Amino acid sequence: MLFRRIVLCALLVGALAGLLVSAVQHWQAIPLIAAAEVFEGSTDPAEPATPLAATAHDHDHSHDDAHAHDAAEWAPEDGTERHVWTAIANVLTAIGFGLVLVAAITIWEHLRGRPLASARTGLVWGAAGWICVFGLPTLGLPPELPGSVAAPLGDRQAWWLLAAASGAAGLGLLAFVRGPLRWAGLAVLALPFAVGAPHLAGGPFAGYDIGIAQQMEALAGPFAIATTIATAVQWLALGGLSGWAVARWVRPALADLATIP
Repeated sequence: MLFRRIVLCALLVGALAGLLVSAVQHWQAIPLIAAAEVFEGSTDPAEPATPLAATAHDHDHSHDDAHAHDAAEWAPEDGTERHVWTAIANVLTAIGFGLVLVAAITIWEHLRGRPLASARTGLVWGAAGWICVFGLPTLGLPPELPGSVAAPLGDRQAWWLLAAASGAAGLGLLAFVRGPLRWAGLAVLALPFAVGAPHLAGGPFAGYDIGIAQQMEALAGPFAIATTIATAVQWLALGGLSGWAVARWVRPALADLATIP
């Protein structure tokens, strides 16, 4: 019963948050991506950039990578089809994150032994999730436009995982550990930057004509801002909805579980 409610709440929370972030992307990020794609074929970078730090919800970029590597490979058509598949990817990703948040908030309330989950406390959990998945990794790997030149994908993925794991461990130590050990969380948060994020010399637009590179650079700043806003909206929505869902539907199942001898 408890597991079922957690899963159902994650499905609801993820669907709502995924649709919300899709609307925000349609308004902000997607026009910038479309503008960058105009220049994407102007050079042949060593490896098209994958916006790893732009979080999982930017799955519409996968169309660009697929087109760059194999024009014959299927990809959604620009326009409605692309927006629909992007929304589906956003919803599925948000459901996965929602499952983690709902379970974490449920465990937190259960261990504390008193009602703690609410939309307000959920916002704090959502903000922490944003820091781990986007905020901290973005300090080393900023969101990248389609066609950007970047370090090998495996290196970026490894560093992103290190940054996300360090964020979760560091914030966990600072929030839940008492005594001097909690301050070790600051060292854990700094660990990814001591290792250093992978970058290529020459910048993300090396290989482009100088005029095109300048136009791409002009798009990069607004794209980073748009991506930051979209991910913040996603995680705050996930957190607030998860806290509300736990208080509304999961808490009664926890109470029933506590009465079982």
